[in-house]
Amino acid sequence: MASEPKARVERDPLKTTITVLTALLVLTVGLIGYVIYDNSLRSDSASRVVEDGSTVLMNYVGMFEDGRVFDTSVYDVAVNDALYPKSFTFSMREETSYSPFEMTAGLYGESGGTIKGFALGVIGMELNEKGIIVVAPEDGYAVAPTMLETHDLLEVVPVVETMTESEYTSLFKMTPTLMTLVPHYKWGWDVLVVQVESGYVTFKNIPTVGEVVTPYGDQDDPDFPMGWDCVVETYDAVADAGTGRIAVRHLLTEADTYQREGEDHTGVSFVLSDVDEDAGTFTIHKIDSASGYNGEISGRTLLFEVTIINIT
Repeated sequence: MASEPKARVERDPLKTTITVLTALLVLTVGLIGYVIYDNSLRSDSASRVVEDGSTVLMNYVGMFEDGRVFDTSVYDVAVNDALYPKSFTFSMREETSYSPFEMTAGLYGESGGTIKGFALGVIGMELNEKGIIVVAPEDGYAVAPTMLETHDLLEVVPVVETMTESEYTSLFKMTPTLMTLVPHYKWGWDVLVVQVESGYVTFKNIPTVGEVVTPYGDQDDPDFPMGWDCVVETYDAVADAGTGRIAVRHLLTEADTYQREGEDHTGVSFVLSDVDEDAGTFTIHKIDSASGYNGEISGRTLLFEVTIINIT
């Protein structure tokens, strides 16, 4: 007996369309989720390494090669002179001003940012990494040639000097009085005013051979030790066609380089940046706080101990 044919089931086209669309929607959402998750992993990985253009938050300690600290973002370092000896120009600030430093990696020069060696040196460091960035002199703070002065270790001073009354008043901080003994504005030895005429003042330097003078500050001052000793080696009143000659020896050696600071008679501060015993010279590097120029850090190798706190 032949079986009866099965009834044909009609499919609802609307339900079929809805089912397909639902499946596509689920697949699409899954793909989007995967892409977002994958990108988040890539983003998280990138934010753990400093790249060119990254915004970096860090703590730092700026030092010279001898370990003396010239700047820091860490208050505990700033107040601890035993573990972190300070440079001449280190400036203590209010405690609230010590906080992590934010900078843009790779940004330096005319575009702003930091010095070149520091801006490039941070690239490649990782989140929470602590390391040392060494900045070569050419990639650090540039030297202004006008802020350098070179003098002879054996300095020659005339016995008799002449200057205008206004110059004398400015340097000696007094008006000239004939035949009056006053201390020299720079050397500190006795000076005798021998002539005041036609707006000019002539005076005679009268130091003693063997006398120790301190033209750049007192290195034995317990509060502000500055400068170095000089000694009067010779005194010849008739040399150089009658103007006379005084030879003064600066008691410096190469070991004193960057270990001495001073202040000249005009009030300008400086550091001793070079002593060349072979050439018989020494060089001072001036400091101008008004412009922010610092002769102690310009043209030197700098070390920055850096701890990376955040990278964005």
